Formats: sequence, C-alpha cells, structure tokens
Amino acid sequence: MSKQRPKRLFDDLKDLGRLWPFLKNHKKALIISCTLIPLISILQMSVPFILKRTIDQGVLKGDFQFLTYGAIAYLSVVVVEYFVRATQSILTSRAVFQMIRDMRMALIDHIMRLSARYHDRNLSGALVTRATSDFDNLSESLNQGVLSSVVDLAVLAGAVVGLFLLDWHLALITICVLPFVLVTINFFSRALKQSMLLARVKIAALNAYTQECLYGVNTVKVLSGQPDTEKKFDRLTLEYRDAQMKSVVSDAVLFSLLDGIASITIGLVLWFTIRPSDTILSAGIMIAFVQYVQNLFDPLKQLANKIAMLQGAFTAIDRVFSIFDTKEFISGDEPSEVLLGKVEFVDLSFSYNPPTPTLEHVSFAIPAGESLALVGTTGSGKSTIVKLLSKLYTGYTGDIRIDNQSLEKMDGVGLRRKIAIVPQDIVIFKGSVSFNIGLGDPEISQDMIEEAARYVEADRFIQRLPGVYEYQLREGGDDISVGQRQLIAFARAIVRNPKIIILDEATSSVDPASDGIIQRAIEKLFSGRTLIVIAHRLSTIRRCDMIAVLEKGKILEMGNHGDLIQKQGKYYSLHEKLLHDGPEAS
Repeated sequence: MSKQRPKRLFDDLKDLGRLWPFLKNHKKALIISCTLIPLISILQMSVPFILKRTIDQGVLKGDFQFLTYGAIAYLSVVVVEYFVRATQSILTSRAVFQMIRDMRMALIDHIMRLSARYHDRNLSGALVTRATSDFDNLSESLNQGVLSSVVDLAVLAGAVVGLFLLDWHLALITICVLPFVLVTINFFSRALKQSMLLARVKIAALNAYTQECLYGVNTVKVLSGQPDTEKKFDRLTLEYRDAQMKSVVSDAVLFSLLDGIASITIGLVLWFTIRPSDTILSAGIMIAFVQYVQNLFDPLKQLANKIAMLQGAFTAIDRVFSIFDTKEFISGDEPSEVLLGKVEFVDLSFSYNPPTPTLEHVSFAIPAGESLALVGTTGSGKSTIVKLLSKLYTGYTGDIRIDNQSLEKMDGVGLRRKIAIVPQDIVIFKGSVSFNIGLGDPEISQDMIEEAARYVEADRFIQRLPGVYEYQLREGGDDISVGQRQLIAFARAIVRNPKIIILDEATSSVDPASDGIIQRAIEKLFSGRTLIVIAHRLSTIRRCDMIAVLEKGKILEMGNHGDLIQKQGKYYSLHEKLLHDGPEAS
C-alpha cells in the first residue's frame, strides 16, 4: 500500500518534478506546447473586447462596415484559438505518451531486477496494476488533468486581466468571490485525495485476486470453491465501488457548488450595472463583462472537475515511484565466466524467514561435467539450493562458487544466461514454438532453435504441427501434451549450450512412447555438462555421479548410489519407498 501522502501543494509539485528525467527527452514538443499557452490566453482574452467594440460601434451606432470587420475579427480569433489549442494539445499528448512509454519500460526493467524476496512479499496482481492501470491513469491525468489545468490557469489569468481593463469596480466584485471558491475547492480536495488513494488500493487488491482466481480456475471448480470465491470477489468489488463512489460524490458536490457560485456572481454583476444614469455601462461592456466572468469561472469549474484527475496523477506517481524507490537488487557486477561448470557450496546457511533456518552448513562440490542428484522429502531444501545457485536470493552465510569465482560477485543476469533451468512446472508462453524455445533472444538464431529441438527429439512432434515452428501455442501450452511441453523446456534449456543445467524432474505421468523420448532427452542432458537434478525417479537418481540426501536443510548423506545403498541409511529408506510408491514418495 502506498504511504499516506502529506496534504501540501509543495509535495504534489515535488512529485510532478520527479517526472522530469523521463520527460526531458521529449522537451522540444513540451517547450513548443508551453509557448502556445500564453497565446491561447491572449486570444481568449481578446474575444470579449472584440464583442464589446462590435456591439457598441457596429450594432448600436449602425456602422455596418465596422460590424463586418468585427465579425471577421471575431471569427478569425476563434478559428486561430481552436487551431492553437489543438496544436498545443497534440504536442502535449505526444510528449506525455512517449514519456509514459519510457517510464513503463524503465519500471518493467526495474521490477525484473528486484530480488526474489521482494516478489515474495508483493502480489503479482498489484505489480500488474502498477505497470498497467497506474500508468494509464497517470497518462490520462497528465493529459486531461495536470497539463490542461495549466491552460485553464492561463485562461483564468487572462480573464482577470480583461476584467480589470474593462471595469475595475466590477472586477473587484468578482474577485471578492474567489476566496469562497478557493475555500470550497480546498475543503473537497482533501476528501478527494483520500478517496482516490483508497480506490487505487482497492483496485490493486481486486486485480490481484482476479489474477489468482483465473490462474487457479480449474482447481476452484474441482474443489467446489466457487461460492466462497464469488463471495470474496463480490466483497472486493463492493469495496472498490464504495471507494469510487466517495470520489464521485465529492466531485459532484464540488462541481455543483462552483456552478452555483458562478451564477450568483453573474447575477451580482448584472445587478451592480444598474447604477445612476451618468455612470451607466454600455451594452457592449455588459456583454463583455458577462463573457469575462464566464471565462473566469469556466476554468475554475474545469479545475474543480479535474481535481479527481489531479489527485489520480499524484497517487499514480506515488505508487509508481514507490517501486522505483525500492532498491532490493541482487549485488554483484563482475562478468559471469562459466567456462567449465565446476560448482561448490561452502558451509552455506540460509533462511527465508530468520531465525528459522532453511539450509544449515551445506557443503558439496560438483566437478565440471559431472552430475548431482538432490533427494529428500518436501521442504528438505532441494529447491532452495537451486534458487541460490541461480542467484535469485542472497543473504546467505558461507559461499557459492562457480569455476572458483564467488557467486556473490557475479552479475546475476549474465549468470542466468549461462545456467539453464528446467523447472517442474513448465511455463509455455502464448506465441510460436520458436519463441517458446528461444524466448525472443536476438542472439539465438532459428538454426540454433531447430538444432536444439532435434537434439532432444522435440522436432519429431513439432514437424507435425500446423505451421511447424511458427505454430502459435496457447498460454500454458494446453494445446500440446505434458510430454511435449517437457521437450520444449529441454530444447529451451540447451539452446544456449550452457555448461550447467538444473533439472527439477517432473513427477507427472506421460504415455510410454513420450516417456521414452523424455528419458533419452534427459540422457543427452548429462552429456558434457554439469547437471544438478532434483530427482524423483530412480532411473535418474542412479544415473547421477553423486547423490545428496537432504533433510530439514542439512545434508545427511552424500555419495554414489552403490555406496549409499550399502550404508542402509536415509537414502536406502527413500530408495525403498520409490521402489514401492513411485515418484510421489519423494
């Protein structure tokens, strides 16, 4: 949740200033746009003067030629003003849209570089809202709220100047009303700030829960959880509706009050013009004055109507920059040179939630080109070892070394390009088969993709797909089998020819034909690479050069299959369970 905002104008303007680093790249369009604002104000201010002169000189005195010139001047000014307004709006929108694009790209890059601990604490749905809805709100608020308010203020200033130039007595009457307007705006703006902030929090919670429900929709159906799910969804929807209604009510009341104040002011002005005959105002002055009063209150009403947008902009800036201000990065920037693939864990201890340990004093070494099977019950620490080796988490004691280089000093992004991971839950993206293997990496050619697919025998089923490598897979890979998804994951793993591969072996069953292909593919993964396997099948475990048996974050036993069987310890017990119960036992 965003922190509570101080209700001071200076803080809001300071927040707007944080946009400048992104906006300055498009300052040319912005500068031109800003130079047009005074011109808009001058053009708007000149219209009542033209009307005054045209009525007094052309209509009342019957000067047809002056009336013609006045009409031409009026139409010319109006047309030029509309053209200038349109140009200013287009230039402003272009600068804002380009700035939003730059900010969105920077935020996604920032989120991708944040540590896994940050993502553990923050719902993905809330982050999706920050990267999508908040930017949409910011774009709309800047275009229709903040920047257009500058134009409104310029027009308002022009109206005040025009009022005093026309008749300073009536100008003072009108200006005396402004304090009531400002007090009214200030009073309702506080309520709008709170309701806008609350609405953002509620929509983030609603988005997060919606994403969670859609992700697990089949599980919800199978477990008959629809009533509870719908009940919670209804509650979140009502909370968001109530928060939105508070904004709508405050905005509607404020707009109505300002509209009423404007009407009363015009009435006072008209009443004041009924003065002694020696000082009576001309019809042209009266019409011009009413026009100026309208020019004064129209921007005020627009500004009042935009308060929700202005608060939306400040709230969106707060929420977006709260992520930019988060600096939970993984340290290390040395080039990640993985030439051989030797892996060492040296007296390593780690905890997700201190002081409860997840791993305690774990030590092992895998020579380059050899394989290690990690076995143990759920929660023993197998997956944590994999996450630490992938540099998704830091904050451990001890050391992890790859080719004698400390992992802590290595660049995490570069490292993960040289270590391939085949997870148990395989992610298939919506897109072509080629994209799902190469993941859009420009350094991976189509030839490399097809060679990797042939190597793991995924090419056999890919060639039967309509469009072959250009076949568009559905999100999640529902249109291909479990075994085919595994083969795509294998091809994805070896396409960069990594020296280290981490395999979280799938426990799901596949048909015998597919299982044979998968086992041959796994056999090929062992060839010439360092392989770490979270193993669930005896055939895979026996194939590994070394086996580490974990329990409660500690290595109880380590050795090859034959030696550990002879010891008849923990591994022997797990081995017997696997013989009788299958992969589910692990």
